[in-house]
Amino acid sequence: MEEWRFIDFGLVDIRDMMAMDEAILKGDEGNTFFFWTPKKSIILGFFQKAEVELNLPQCKDYTITRRISGGGIAFSDDRCRQINYGVVGTIDNDLFPLDIIESYKQVCGVLIDTLVHYGMNAAFRPINDVTVDNKKISGNAQTRWEGKLLQNGTLLLDFDIEEMLRISNIPREKFLDKKIASVREGLTWLDRELGEQRDMEEVKKVMKDKFEERFRVTLKTATLSKREKELTKSLLPKYYSPEWVYR
Repeated sequence: MEEWRFIDFGLVDIRDMMAMDEAILKGDEGNTFFFWTPKKSIILGFFQKAEVELNLPQCKDYTITRRISGGGIAFSDDRCRQINYGVVGTIDNDLFPLDIIESYKQVCGVLIDTLVHYGMNAAFRPINDVTVDNKKISGNAQTRWEGKLLQNGTLLLDFDIEEMLRISNIPREKFLDKKIASVREGLTWLDRELGEQRDMEEVKKVMKDKFEERFRVTLKTATLSKREKELTKSLLPKYYSPEWVYR
């Protein structure tokens, strides 16, 4: 069985993580699956404008950066009950299809398999959401570079909706389009669905097992290569830069 690299970065500053994220995509180590837990933060999608998406005066105690992939805001409160993942792999017709939606569906299948393991009615909702009974529990984003794919996403174990609404400028039309009466009805999280709190390490272990099953690989724990560490160091100023964040 083919070996892929696995890294768990633990609790990290999202500016550092986004630099490592890009370094893994543009580095030299091949197919990689990784986890991280974000500190209190907001990650903007590549095409978003901070002043449009955020109530900036309410965001002063948040670390804010921007990622190289599209999609919407990734909001992390101080509960630190989110599992964030990344996948980097070579685009082909099997594991990572050229078709965007099919590639999202393949990687998001790991999240669906995990939620089904816990007895939930999980499904993929194009383009890039995973739902439980039509309530969003995972958002995902993707970018591509020189024949490789980078997909990031999050699985919510707990979530402070009131805090997200406090710091966001969310247009009502966004939810009317999806026939969702309110933000509160459109989101859910693992603890809420199960009626109890699950250990994060346990859920990560299930995700890791489901990844190996779906992709028919063995994940081998490793670290960043020397080249990736050098690339990360060179990328850090960008992710700490107001010009990048508020462009």
